[in-house]
Amino acid sequence: MPAGRSVDTKRLVAEGYDRIAGGLRSRRRATPPSGRKQTYLERLTKGMGRDARVLDLGCGPGEQAAWLSARFYVVGVDISPGQLALAQAEAPNATLLLADMCSLAFKPSSFDAIAAIYSIIHVPREEHAQLFATLYDTLRPRGRLFAVLGANTWEGTEEDWLDLGATMFWSHFDATTGRALLEQAGFQIGDAKVEPDELEGSGAHLFVIAERPQ
Repeated sequence: MPAGRSVDTKRLVAEGYDRIAGGLRSRRRATPPSGRKQTYLERLTKGMGRDARVLDLGCGPGEQAAWLSARFYVVGVDISPGQLALAQAEAPNATLLLADMCSLAFKPSSFDAIAAIYSIIHVPREEHAQLFATLYDTLRPRGRLFAVLGANTWEGTEEDWLDLGATMFWSHFDATTGRALLEQAGFQIGDAKVEPDELEGSGAHLFVIAERPQ
């Protein structure tokens, strides 16, 4: 994949989330959550002590970072400065980093758990295999990953996403390929289920809990 295309699509994602930061947060707050994400976060962190380290990859406005940082040491990463500004207010106890998740270089075995909720689907799919390998190395043995991936193969953009005035980019494989890439990176799949998209009211994504073996 040409490097320039990757830079351009990631800039589109960052600028899009900057533009809709406030509007997206208001929409989420106006829609009662189903509790699905909470259930998966509890599965992700089950049995972990307060000294556990959790990486929130694509933390957005800090919704899950707030819950996680009340219980564990949390590092939140996002490519959008506007989203990180909201996360700073929502999750003041979390350490927040402005970065492209594919450029992270944490030491091996740095985290007990990683959450990547609706974030990897914005990364060009040609980079997914290497990203999964990096996340595998970043986890400690028996560490767990919760990732929301694509349920079908698709790549493209949508203008005026959610009627909030921004163009957004997505890139993902189908559920079978997503699982296979995780397994090729070394992960053991513990739970994988196609779940409906709560934000848009249509479509679906693959919710995965995977573990780095001992």
